[in-house]
Amino acid sequence: MITIDAPTNLAADHRRLLARIHRRYRTVSETIELCGRAYAFTRIADPNRVLDEVAAEEDRLEKLSGERTKADCLHLPYWAELWDSALGMSQLLIKREPPGDCRVLDLGCGMGLTGTIASSLGLAVMFADIEPPALMFAKLNSLQHTRTARARQLNWQTARLGETFDLILGADILYERRQWDHLEPFWRAHLAPGGSVLLGEPGRQTGDDFPAWVTPRGWRVSYHQEAVATRSTPIRLFELRVI
Repeated sequence: MITIDAPTNLAADHRRLLARIHRRYRTVSETIELCGRAYAFTRIADPNRVLDEVAAEEDRLEKLSGERTKADCLHLPYWAELWDSALGMSQLLIKREPPGDCRVLDLGCGMGLTGTIASSLGLAVMFADIEPPALMFAKLNSLQHTRTARARQLNWQTARLGETFDLILGADILYERRQWDHLEPFWRAHLAPGGSVLLGEPGRQTGDDFPAWVTPRGWRVSYHQEAVATRSTPIRLFELRVI
């Protein structure tokens, strides 16, 4: 587990985090407009290059060991892409403006857009991802809005945080069916009474199948849609509450 402490000086911590990121990655900073608001966001300049680097490292390790890494053990850099689902979820958060005492977990946070939007609304946010570089981006992007956001390296298959949240966010984390058996008990263990899980999904077949899978396990599912500028069809949003 890694922890990035709350910054003591905003500008200095921004420089420090960006310098750490630039040791390995090229970045681009841009303005993302959502619901009439503008947000500064720093992301990977070329996600495909990050994927190529992972593939090259896998080839190198295979040559050394003579064995190929199993597919379920290979950490593909999904975090390096800014997914459309994160935009849709962010828009819904802005429209809702949850109460200021809402505790938020951005699960599989990637570069942290959704959690950053939650931070901008004054919410207490924990960013969680299995990949340490993702956490550095998430912390960097949220610095402009909060001095208290936390970041934790987390494998949702095996780890537990020992605390609960009023809102658990997950942008595009339903793509692999085999992950559902790990995600569902994780949500249940970390959701505060009366809380909800909000999941963004772009319309994959797995998303079609998910409500019928999760409902018999004691969850009530409600549906929302958010049109985003980056795609022709809306993002599908599932909101889960324990029955």
